[in-house]
Amino acid sequence: MRKKIFVILSVFSITLAAWAQSIDSLDFVVDKVLAGEPVDNIETTVETDTCRHRVLIIGDSTLDGVSRRFADYAYQNGYTIFSSVWYGATVKCWAYTTELPRLIKKVNPTFIIISLGTNDLGYHDIAARGEAVREIMREIGNIPFIWIGPISLKAVAKDPGIVNMIRENVGADRFYDSYHLKLQRFADGIHPTFEASAHWIDGVARWMSGPEARHPIVMEYPKTKLPQFKHNERHQTKYKGTNKTTGKTNTLR
Repeated sequence: MRKKIFVILSVFSITLAAWAQSIDSLDFVVDKVLAGEPVDNIETTVETDTCRHRVLIIGDSTLDGVSRRFADYAYQNGYTIFSSVWYGATVKCWAYTTELPRLIKKVNPTFIIISLGTNDLGYHDIAARGEAVREIMREIGNIPFIWIGPISLKAVAKDPGIVNMIRENVGADRFYDSYHLKLQRFADGIHPTFEASAHWIDGVARWMSGPEARHPIVMEYPKTKLPQFKHNERHQTKYKGTNKTTGKTNTLR
């Protein structure tokens, strides 16, 4: 009896999250340990976060459609959202200016959505842009977030490695790969139509609430579409922001 209690305590301290689903699971693990058998590959589950989140959405011009659809999900699920779009922005714009820390302080988000990287597809300084992604992550800290990856551009025949770079830095369970999606575009051939963006974000929302996401949250499908949408903040392409290190106009793109 003492031996079994000792094994239970040992297993508890090592594999708490793995087997604490039921007493049956506990007995199964203990019996395997007593028999000298391995106890790997025990199935784990991640509970869905049911909080009523304050969601900060940041990114480039894809937010015109992305945030519009997320607003429907926010209304359906009792969330509040704050959308800040920076037209023409790259990862360096958001990494090295005061914009992100200012917004985190202002909004105090409990969840962050990033849609960024499309404007980086034409650049080949992958390592430098990887550092920018990591700087964004440092600013975010422990706040749960997801990163919606860049969409393809006709003007850029082949992704130079931006998509994989972002995925490798943020982790596959926080990254939604959008690069190979076939999205109907507006007349400019660049930006997805609002209808296409809605279908795109429906897919993102399913993933966000599923087991593949690191921090799944409730994303019930919207029963209605909001008649109007407006970003909380808008920065045009010519906006450069303030470099958070020098305090001067940012020059990094």
